[in-house]
Amino acid sequence: NNTVQLMEVLTHTSANVRKAAVIALDQMDGSPLHKENLVPFLESENPQLRNTGIWVASHHPSWADIVINFLQNRLNTADLSTSDASQLRDLMITFSENKQLQHFIGVQIGNASTPVARKILLIDVINHSSVKEIPVVWVQQLEKLLQAGDPEIRSLVLELIESRTIKTLNNQLKLIVQNANFPANFRLKALSTQLHFDSKLSDWEFQMVMQHLNNKNEVPLRQLAASVLASAKLSNTQLLQLAIEQIAQTDEFLLPNLVSTYKEGSDQEVGEALVDALQNSSNQLDNLSEQELERLLLHYPPAVRTYAEPLMERLREQNAARLSKLQQVETQLKRGDVEQGRILFFGKSICSSCHAVGDQGAGFGPDLTNIGEIRSRHDILEAILYPEASFAREHETYRIITKTTNYTGIIKEQLTEAIVIQTAPGQQVRVQRTEITGIEPQSFSMMPPGLDNLLTPDELSDLMAYLVSLPDGMGLADLNN
Repeated sequence: NNTVQLMEVLTHTSANVRKAAVIALDQMDGSPLHKENLVPFLESENPQLRNTGIWVASHHPSWADIVINFLQNRLNTADLSTSDASQLRDLMITFSENKQLQHFIGVQIGNASTPVARKILLIDVINHSSVKEIPVVWVQQLEKLLQAGDPEIRSLVLELIESRTIKTLNNQLKLIVQNANFPANFRLKALSTQLHFDSKLSDWEFQMVMQHLNNKNEVPLRQLAASVLASAKLSNTQLLQLAIEQIAQTDEFLLPNLVSTYKEGSDQEVGEALVDALQNSSNQLDNLSEQELERLLLHYPPAVRTYAEPLMERLREQNAARLSKLQQVETQLKRGDVEQGRILFFGKSICSSCHAVGDQGAGFGPDLTNIGEIRSRHDILEAILYPEASFAREHETYRIITKTTNYTGIIKEQLTEAIVIQTAPGQQVRVQRTEITGIEPQSFSMMPPGLDNLLTPDELSDLMAYLVSLPDGMGLADLNN
């Protein structure tokens, strides 16, 4: 019969015939296929047969022993291709509840000789594993990586701790925050992760973050510090200090994040201190949303809203002047140098910390590889000057409210049991749906405003030249079109 014939051709000389036979057998009701039949496929040097074996194995969780043997051999292969790595990732996720595989993954992560790329793959497997509680063997190795791992690995471990809510490593996070020997950005990222378990900052932690808001620090570090404060639930004393020492003189690209720290407040003195600081701000209010400030002040006593009316009028006037400013800047732009613009994109302008062009940059914001083909020059400039003016699809800003804290960012995945929200470049949180009490769309963009004020007019012209020229990126676009 057909079953017998299919079993016989599992050893056929033609790879295509063997592939078709094993797939047909796997899909039969009461399939006669045994795990031993799959071993030659998994061990095959033919990528087509090996991938077929992986695909079939993923349907049979009870065949864990042959799968683990295969994974152990294959992961030790030095020339693992991107396609192979993706297949192995999916297979490990499928079998991740198997104790033997959990031990193997833990050993591989903790092995100093395991290549960095392989560790990144295994951390991704842990992040997407279906296990409800992270195994002890994984936690132990993750703790070691936090102390002595490669910088990229350590950053991924922090994301994993936050994403999978690994509370047992919270004390380890506190030690990192307190250790001045670690790089400042790593300490701030550890503190951001720590806020996932306790949204309050101690006075010492608050002062540490405030130090990194100083304009003597690099822009990405200051952005990270502002993001930490926006994620925290500050005391009235801390909010007052922030208003007095930072709000009035901070750069405008940091202002929206710093102002958002007041969203949980309700104290009249705090509200009036914030209004005073904003009133005394010389030129940073262009990027402060009138709607967001109105919404924020609703939580404060009516007296604060009355006190803020002159400020709100000032904002209304400034917002009305946006169009004329946009037109003015547009007329001042020169043709620009595409190559210099590319250097700015991946350097001073910090665009690449959120956006990708081709295979370079980050995936927090929209991919800009084809931006010059799909957006006009006017639209690109408006997005730089006023990020909240429009939102790219699937990059809208949301606020997820939970029983214990809130997260603001871009929703990356909506799973059956959880929502994955990215709160900053390289930082995402997996929020269990059972913890969520509300999801609110926000009217502001996660892109930091004020980029045009970081650049000289010539630099802005160069950056625009590069963006408009994409995807060619070689100066072929006519900026006069």
